[in-house]
Amino acid sequence: MLALRSTSTFFAFVASLFAAGCAPALSSMQPAHVAPKGHVQAELGMDISIPTGPISDVIDVATTIVDYADDRELTQQEVDQIYDAAGGLVLNPPSVTPHIGVGYTPVDNLEVSLRFATSSLRLGGRYQFLSKAKHGIDASAGLGVGYYILPMPLGDTLQIVELEDFTRWQIDVPIVFGTHGNWYRLWGGPRFMYTNFGTSLRLAIPEIVGEAIAARTELASFGGHAFYVGAQGGVAVGYKHVFFGFELTLVQLVSNGTLEVLEQTVRELDHSSFIVYPALGFMGEF
Repeated sequence: MLALRSTSTFFAFVASLFAAGCAPALSSMQPAHVAPKGHVQAELGMDISIPTGPISDVIDVATTIVDYADDRELTQQEVDQIYDAAGGLVLNPPSVTPHIGVGYTPVDNLEVSLRFATSSLRLGGRYQFLSKAKHGIDASAGLGVGYYILPMPLGDTLQIVELEDFTRWQIDVPIVFGTHGNWYRLWGGPRFMYTNFGTSLRLAIPEIVGEAIAARTELASFGGHAFYVGAQGGVAVGYKHVFFGFELTLVQLVSNGTLEVLEQTVRELDHSSFIVYPALGFMGEF
């Protein structure tokens, strides 16, 4: 019986990852070197976002509140906690983020790339300034700009909240050091990303009218900016053209957001948290 309960809890956790909104893909799944001129590097994989601290805490509390919202009228403090959780889900929810990307080298040492990750599209470029053949180590640096082209769903996590007019921009600076051979790739380096976001929140709040429970609709908006600062490292094994890789990204999220209700600022929301991003995927060079 205990084993059955543990299994059910595990699958419920996995389902919640897919049901929640989509976290940004912080993995690179790219080695430190770029492909030779006229060749392509590609990747297909998924990130798992595991936020800790404030984001995880406020989501857990708000989920409990939503579970009994149909049975009684919510207090203003509970409504504020739901807004707080919605902000966390907008910024960096627990979720699985599939991604696919391709990079092409038009001239020596310079790569341009395009990546799609569930809801966002990223255009990037990087330059390899050290090579294993000449310097004993590979190293590259670049710049990426991402934009969420699809709306972000909250799924069943907060059923009484809907997102509208969601926008999010991201800028990241990949700096990677590593080495490679016919059967392996090793890479690592610092991880930096800046994001600017905004959304309207439509909250259907149950309230008691006489002996019945009706829904009061409340409109709010949440916006702000955040920085992801940390490091990542990865390893891939295969042969010549196709490799299977694992990458781990550890970042501190430093955020600042403002919640407005009826166009009046009601509070500042701080979702600064430490976030763990393991990633798995296939990498190719052709």
